[in-house]
Amino acid sequence: MTTFPNPARTAPSRYSTVAIILHWAIAALIGWNLVLGFEMHDAKGLAQFNLFQLHKSVGISVLLLSLARAGWRLTHRPPTLPAAMPAWEKFVARATHAGLYLIMIGMPLTGWVVVSTSPLNIPTLLFHTVPWPHLPLHDLPTATRASVNAGFGTVHMALAWGTLALIALHIAGALKHMFLTRDGVIRHMLPFIGGVGR
Repeated sequence: MTTFPNPARTAPSRYSTVAIILHWAIAALIGWNLVLGFEMHDAKGLAQFNLFQLHKSVGISVLLLSLARAGWRLTHRPPTLPAAMPAWEKFVARATHAGLYLIMIGMPLTGWVVVSTSPLNIPTLLFHTVPWPHLPLHDLPTATRASVNAGFGTVHMALAWGTLALIALHIAGALKHMFLTRDGVIRHMLPFIGGVGR
């Protein structure tokens, strides 16, 4: 009896259009927010306030887009890695992707906790337009709130540095596939080259 592959179960040759758009949008926003994060600590007065508000706005945008990206990933199979790729390299690739998801969601969440426990209790207005609520943490006892704020602030900063390290590793892997291995993996996520997967 002849069997035919089930298209629903066959891995696409590339990521879907939605996945590609989300990938590059999130990447651009994370890069922008890292710059904002380092700039705002050196700014003063109104300039610092505006940078903080923009940093929060971009961070929440990253969170929402990352949740959408994770949901899309759960319902759309990604392209498979080349069979000839060494097992250790596949492990590093998957671990890097998992780390990036942790950062895409974890960094905005930790920032949200920091804002919600700040003694200043400054409201967040996304892009000067949309009110964004604080997490219900401001009514914690003062000492507890200060401890939570400091702890999550440390985690938030550690994730920022971790982001830089993972981005460097991710780019290094992409360049390896483009110029050394030349196995087509880089085409999985590049836009504007046609043949986009489901």
